[in-house]
Amino acid sequence: MKFFKSAKAYSELIKLGHTLFALPFALSALCLAYINGYSITPSRFIWIVLAFAAARSTAMGFNRFADADIDILNPRTKNRPSVTGKISLRDVKIFTAISAAIFVFSAFMINELCFWLSFPALCVLLGYSCAKRFTAAAHYILGVALALAPIGAWIAATDGFSPRILCLGGVLFFHISGFDLVYSLQDREFDIAHNLHSVPARFGRRATLFFAAFSFAAAAALLFLTGMLFELNFAFHACAAITAVLYAGGYMTIERCGMRKVNLVFFYENVAVSALILLGTAANAIGHI
Repeated sequence: MKFFKSAKAYSELIKLGHTLFALPFALSALCLAYINGYSITPSRFIWIVLAFAAARSTAMGFNRFADADIDILNPRTKNRPSVTGKISLRDVKIFTAISAAIFVFSAFMINELCFWLSFPALCVLLGYSCAKRFTAAAHYILGVALALAPIGAWIAATDGFSPRILCLGGVLFFHISGFDLVYSLQDREFDIAHNLHSVPARFGRRATLFFAAFSFAAAAALLFLTGMLFELNFAFHACAAITAVLYAGGYMTIERCGMRKVNLVFFYENVAVSALILLGTAANAIGHI
């Protein structure tokens, strides 16, 4: 019973459900690699997924102890396990260090290029947690960190790099940045009171919604471009069209309903868009079997 309680606490610590935001993009990159003639062995697939999970756990764990002084003051974050004492900060640091080691080892088991790239990737993943202390662009730094997922998955699957995969990475960059901008609106007053940097704190609600709308539009445009660059079929472009509608719908929901619907838009629409993109790429991969 104690084990299950601990597992639940750690899943809350790293917000396990939020894995559904970026993992489908990484899997989509694997589908694109398969479509382009690269076979992925079961063992390599396992190492890729393990590297993804470890990288995300490292970033979330580091964020929890780096923001411990902030989280304890913010009503929105006061129930996190690292704040309530369910998991001590010492254990959070150990968890983060182990996760980082697993990430680097998994990258090593994939290929040499992934191993060497794992170190700058860690710098980006850990750097995000410090960004809001000095720049309002923290939302887009988070976008950079998560955009590494599909780019890294492509490199892991192909043992090389292709500029085309930057397009899918760009989709995730703007996708995550847009949703983070919307989500951060609920912390505007807290950020101002505690001298934290964010677009809502610096520019206000109207400008934040403008930046979010721009980000969603850019993500949708890059998604269609991804389909063209990889010569994907109608199924992908249909999913891209539905995604564009969801982006518009999410923006209009926040515009009209304000923070009452923020969690609905942030979580469920985020997951729906990610699933649609995976569905579109997987439909193309199935056609190549």
